Amino acid sequence: MTAAATLTPTLGHPGVTNSQLGVEVAQSASGYVPLIATGTIMTTIDPFRGGGEVIRLRVPAGTTAIPTGGAAIWTPNFDYAILPNTTLLGQSVAFAVNAVPLNAGFDQYAWFYIGGVVPCYSNASVAANTAIGIAAAGQLGANAASKQILNARVSAAATTTVVKANCSTVSGSPTLRVPNTDGWFIGVYLSGTGIAAGATVTAIDSSGTLVTMSANATATGGASVTATYNNSTNFWNVCQINRPMAQGPIT
Repeated sequence: MTAAATLTPTLGHPGVTNSQLGVEVAQSASGYVPLIATGTIMTTIDPFRGGGEVIRLRVPAGTTAIPTGGAAIWTPNFDYAILPNTTLLGQSVAFAVNAVPLNAGFDQYAWFYIGGVVPCYSNASVAANTAIGIAAAGQLGANAASKQILNARVSAAATTTVVKANCSTVSGSPTLRVPNTDGWFIGVYLSGTGIAAGATVTAIDSSGTLVTMSANATATGGASVTATYNNSTNFWNVCQINRPMAQGPIT
């Protein structure tokens, strides 16, 4: 998954990118005005996954770290809150474009998906072409009564693996050169010759040919590298979403 380019780039930095450049950290503890107003909705296009929509939310200081694809709700002031593990919630849902680390002292501002084909942080793999529901706070999983995420459908289960041939590593460097990143996204687990155990994708450049890993390569050379959508603890089901919401009351 290459960096999603905004269709309205005149809004400027920080754009919708597959790197931490998309996360803005406030420069003061109070009174800070973000570069892009919270509540801003933008249309994006990804060469592999197609079009999508994102919304800009404020992540209040002290918020627990958010993983890529972490499920969120928001207040009328466009403040992020973790999606609660609640039945009949009846509230709009969004998914973090990038991981947002804990910042105890300052607010942060980040993009969240509300449309497109996107990775959704989950606690288990869910079969493709099925519904998905709330499984835990901030996580999706098997659908359950009164917890379904409406306007969402699994398109690729978290058991998915995507292999790229002819990748290049340099020992001691976190940069991985690949022919393309179709089917990869931030958070996937990498394996292969020269890849450190447990390494994940932390950034993808705009060309889709350079990937930053969470750990330096252990060897120099060329090899096939496999991306896996889970590590038996963290799972990412890829879902097709369109302004999703948690199921509301049924009468």
